[in-house]
Formats: sequence, C-alpha cells, structure tokens
Amino acid sequence: MANLSDKIRVSIDDLEDMLGVFGLPDFIGKAEERFIRQTSEVAKEVCFRPEVKVVFVSGPTSSGKTTFTDRLVAELCAHGRKAIRLSLDDYYDTRALEFDEEGRPDFESVETLDMRLASIDLAKLVSGDAVVPPTFDFMVRQRVESKKPPLEIGKNGVVVVEGLHGLCDITTASFEREQYLGIFIMPYASVMSDRRLLDSDELRMLRRIVRDVRHRGAHALTTIDYWPMIQNSEQNYYRDYLTKADYHVNSFLAYEPLVIANMARKDIKEALDAYEQGLLAPSVFMERSNPPKDFANIEKAVAKARMLVSWLEQIPQAKESFVPKTSILNEFLCS
Repeated sequence: MANLSDKIRVSIDDLEDMLGVFGLPDFIGKAEERFIRQTSEVAKEVCFRPEVKVVFVSGPTSSGKTTFTDRLVAELCAHGRKAIRLSLDDYYDTRALEFDEEGRPDFESVETLDMRLASIDLAKLVSGDAVVPPTFDFMVRQRVESKKPPLEIGKNGVVVVEGLHGLCDITTASFEREQYLGIFIMPYASVMSDRRLLDSDELRMLRRIVRDVRHRGAHALTTIDYWPMIQNSEQNYYRDYLTKADYHVNSFLAYEPLVIANMARKDIKEALDAYEQGLLAPSVFMERSNPPKDFANIEKAVAKARMLVSWLEQIPQAKESFVPKTSILNEFLCS
C-alpha cells in the first residue's frame, strides 16, 4: 500500500535564491535527478519480478502520468524487458454523462471510459496478441479513426497502463496480485510565503491551465470554472487508488513554480482581460452542460482567477527555456 510521502516545501526565498547565475542550473539538475531516480526504482522492481505483466500508472489530472509512463517504458526496454504504453484516455466514451449541481459535465468518472474494451485489449496484449487501440482527439473531444500501429509485447513483455482509473477494480480484477504493480503519481508539495501560497491541488491546477491553453483550446477561466468538477470527481477515487498502489511517485519539481506560475499568470490575465472586455469565449468544457450555459459559475471563477494572479505575482520568474527537453514539465508546456 502506498502513502503520500516526502512532501516538498519551497518558499519564495528558496525560489529567489535559485535564480543566482550558478544556482538555478544546479537546482534544476538536482530536481530532475530526483524524479529520474523514482522512475529507475520502479523499473528495477519490474525487471526483478518477471511475473509482473502489467504496470498500472494512476493519479489525478496534471500529475505527469504520460511522461512518467513513457520514461518507464523506455527504461524497461533499455534493461531488456519489452514494454509498451496503453493510455486509457484513448478509451473515452462521452456519449452519456453525469452533471454536477451547476451543470458541469463529468468527464472524469470511470463511466466516461469504455472500460470493457480497454479490459479486452489489455487481456489480449498480456496474452501476446496484437492490438490496435482506439484514438481520442482532445481538440475535437471525440474518438477518431485510429492510425496507430498494432501494439504487442510477446510472451515476456510488460504493458504499462496510464490513466486516472488505471487502478480501478475493472482493470485490476483480471489479474492475480503478483501479476501487476501499481503506481500512484501526483505532485505532493507546497509553496510558502509568509503563509502557504499554493498546495498540491493548486499546483496541479496551474499545470492544467498551462496545458489546456496550449493543447486543448481552453482559456484559463475555462479550466478554473471546471476545476470544482475535477476536484469532486477525483475525491471519489483518490484514496482507493493510492491505497491499491505499491509506490507513490512525487512528480513535483522544486523549480517548477519559477516557470509554471509565470506562464499560468499570463494565461489567467489574458482570460481576465478578455472577460473585462466582453470578449471571453464560452467554456469548451460546458458545450454539453445541463442546463445549457456558457460557464458553470463565471463570477466565482473570475474571483478565484484574480486571487491566483495576486499569489502568482509573488513568485519569481524563470524563462521556459531553462526547462530541460527531457523534463516532465514539457507535458504541460509544449504547444
């Protein structure tokens, strides 16, 4: 059973100290090395246990599941254990949705995934068969024709399954406990000033804002307006998946506020400017809202956005170019 551990705490003073000519590259290097060590520990465990056929990588939104999974696959292959990634995001089926009291559609629950098909494909892969997984396009928010090559692992390979619901009973029940390893990944950290400025949940929201603007055609107020749905839905699964996991991987990088906070602040201010000018586009996450409306609660989202800007303005800035090309942060930054 995994537990959240090794919480990382950084202060505004720490971040300012990092910005010295020699301090920042060294600090970035140490932060990246810490994350790489966690990946290596999991890879060694899998290679040491040939009975493990599946690694389930679970965790809440904007935790870095995709990058961690890709790195784990690469490291396993480098150690001579064939491995492939299977993303549960490609099994989205959003034809039937639930809604919260403010009309937000729930895109986070396990019911929005075609878990029957995912389980069938996973069983085939573990049996050594080839599978062509579906493809879900987040820009158009629907499943599209898959042009992916067939996946297969042969007799001794490993399938690394990534997604919020990777450790749900539907997927794990098909395997004996010794046949799979569970990973729960989440940034576990806080940024402090005279008081706590940002906790793990808000750090993930900043990552999500930056990613949604660059990858999913959603401005910052869209993400902030939808965030209560994400929080409420994740609470239904968070503790269960953490308990079922064998490892917790802390994906927070101590230097990331220098980059993410600055980018998120600019994205939020741009959305606030559009709101104040009456030019704000409707929320892409509310296109299927019930009842139909442009936002769940735009006044509350604007208030939260203004508060975030006041917090983020206290955090010193570093250029995006400082982020190494191999960093997990590029999952959110790269357009």
